[in-house]
Amino acid sequence: MKLKFKNKPIEFLTILILAICTSGFIINETKQHHQSITPPAEVEIHPQKLSNFTLKEGESYQLVNSSIKQFYTINFKGTIEKFDTLSIGKGSGRYLTSNLTITPDSIISTRITNVTNRKAIKHALQLKNELSIKIERDLSSSTITIINEGDTLSFSSDFIGMNHPFIRSSGTQIKVDTFEFICEDYFSDVFVFGDSYVNSASPARWPYYTHAAGYQFLCDGLPGGRSKDSFDFINAAFSIHQPKYAIWCLGMNDKSDEGRIPNEDWKNYAKKVMDLCAKHNVTLIFSTVPSVEKRNNRGKNDFVRASGYRYIDFDKAVSDGEGKWKEGLLAKDGVHPTEKGAEAMADRFLLDFPEIKKYNR
Repeated sequence: MKLKFKNKPIEFLTILILAICTSGFIINETKQHHQSITPPAEVEIHPQKLSNFTLKEGESYQLVNSSIKQFYTINFKGTIEKFDTLSIGKGSGRYLTSNLTITPDSIISTRITNVTNRKAIKHALQLKNELSIKIERDLSSSTITIINEGDTLSFSSDFIGMNHPFIRSSGTQIKVDTFEFICEDYFSDVFVFGDSYVNSASPARWPYYTHAAGYQFLCDGLPGGRSKDSFDFINAAFSIHQPKYAIWCLGMNDKSDEGRIPNEDWKNYAKKVMDLCAKHNVTLIFSTVPSVEKRNNRGKNDFVRASGYRYIDFDKAVSDGEGKWKEGLLAKDGVHPTEKGAEAMADRFLLDFPEIKKYNR
């Protein structure tokens, strides 16, 4: 982390022992609070913004659920009445979830990948009266800004986040003015939902090239995500804004098809998405899913091609349709595309969905 502290000098220190002990900071049973927005029966919708409430000891508040990893801001502003420990983050316990824990003398940054990574720094914040925390995520990095009693602490971070933004208290009470999740892409006309294939930050993923071309779209891709996960995300996104197009790129992490019979769970959620888009007057576009050694998706692709809906033929872009990928397009992990494969998929996206060219960032 690169640390800049205005008005007061601060001591920079990596405290591994303190970081390891962060799990002990939240000792009370957490009370969950949210304001529901009339969801479908199986989906709980959280708001994009909460205002004018008191965060009490042991309480936790959550915002809208998503797997958005780029181009967002988490804002928190309030007045401290009592302070011990405060945590703010996006998601918990799964890949790429991230959080900051603020104690009277340290800030502990946690991010989960294949392992849990923690870093701690010392601070000299007074932690009284007005407090502002801003997490600004761009394409591939984040900036954290904390303002308190005229002092500004700002540093770069590897914070990414996944699922609900949250704020959580332990021994702290704050009169909160605003807690919100801001993402300009929520108001675009194209929403894309998917799994680890859907990522704007990696040149081995097709949205990277679509974004680099200057096109605007909501990129909501959960690594390891299944149709059930993205059904939650699409409902949450529609509670904020109904786009003109929704592009559904799920299937690789749903179970394999039996021969050419699509997996039943995947099929059920595909039908739910059809109904949801029809209800909100959103044009639904499916995508085919390439088969790999570990996963047969031929039945899913037959269903998509026979559905009568438009679709992005990613399967055709990289393979023969039977699981044999074109030379140089499949990565060594046997699941994901190479950069060359991602470029081929991006080309196919533009071919099958030329309307994206109307929407410049």
